[in-house]
Formats: sequence, structure tokens, C-alpha cells
Amino acid sequence: MNLYIDTADRDRIADAVALGVVDGVTTNPSIVAEAGLEYREAVTAIADLVEGPVFAQVVADDVDGMVREARGYQEWADDVVAKIPATRQGFEALARLREAGVPAGTTVVFSVEQAVLAAKNDASFVAPYVGRLDDAGEDGVETVRRIQSMYDTYGFETDVLAASIRNTTQAVALYEAGVDAVTLSPDVLYDHVPHPKTDEGVAGFAAAWGDRGSPLEE
Repeated sequence: MNLYIDTADRDRIADAVALGVVDGVTTNPSIVAEAGLEYREAVTAIADLVEGPVFAQVVADDVDGMVREARGYQEWADDVVAKIPATRQGFEALARLREAGVPAGTTVVFSVEQAVLAAKNDASFVAPYVGRLDDAGEDGVETVRRIQSMYDTYGFETDVLAASIRNTTQAVALYEAGVDAVTLSPDVLYDHVPHPKTDEGVAGFAAAWGDRGSPLEE
């Protein structure tokens, strides 16, 4: 299972990478704009921080524009994967890109049907939006489960990359479903760490050890 961090904030990426669990970084136009960066600036900076793919989303809404941007992203850094929206134009652009061997997948996915088209187009990944599905009155985790089950049944090589994950409860449910990959905000990633019993145990060990100092200094 791959775990990606969903941000363009370089300081937060560096902090997350230090945990040793981050396999790559996902971005989109919203979070790049929020970070006050140009897209190329963001991608090249992130590529210097992480060993793994950097996902960059096209902003064009026509087929030729999407293809041109996705191809252009490949020149910015090694291991850039283009994110193409699940629209009619997006699927046509994806078909052209994958036929040419350009790493690209489908994002802004809200249905199993869209995921089928992405896999049939040999998408590198498909990104269903868990939290936004919940906002629309659907079960986001269950939709991802169905997509993952369908991919496993047919042997599709497209990775299911669950996105828009709001909390650790959703994340754990996706892990249990055997999802190929998740992308988390830094806050949700850090929420994986604390547990009151861990704090209690560490405090107990410290109290028992007292003021003996470091074992290396004995």
C-alpha cells in the first residue's frame, strides 16, 4: 500500500517525509494556489523533497490542452504523474497519453462507472473522492471498496488511490478494504500517531527510570 501526502506546503512535506512513511506527494491546482506557488515551482520543489511520484493535475479543459500540459509536466522533474479529470475530454486525453506511455491517471472520480473507464484506458491510478462522496449523501468508503473489488476481480493494473480522506476513521476503513493507495492531508497523517495509552506508557517508563540519565552514559 502506498501512502501519499496531499499538500504543496514544502515545510509540511519535509516534516511528513521525516516520519519515513511517505511514498510520494499529490497536488492539485487548489492547494498549489493556496501555497502561493506557480505549478512548476511547486512540482520541482516537491521532487527535491521526496523519493517517489509527484502528482500534478492539468488545468486545461480541452483534450489537446490536457495532453500538452501532461506531456509538459514530464519535463519538470523525474517521476511526475499527470492527474486528468474524469470528464469526456479527460478520458480522451487519457487514452492518448497512455497510448504514448505518459504516466497519467484519472482524478475527481465519484462513481464505479468512471473507475471502469479509467481502468479500461490503462490509467496509472484512479482517485475516488471519499469525503466529497459523503458530502453528496453517498458512502465514500463503500464506493472505494467496490472499485477496489472490481479492479481485483478483473486484474486491472490501475491503482486505486483514495483521496479526500477527512479523518483516521475513513483511513482505517480503507486500509481494511485493502486499497492500493491513499493520499492524506498532513493533519490526518499526524492524527495516526497519538494514542492516550501510548502517552501513559511512555510516562510510566520515564517515571520508573527516574533521573538515571541516558543508558549510554552509565
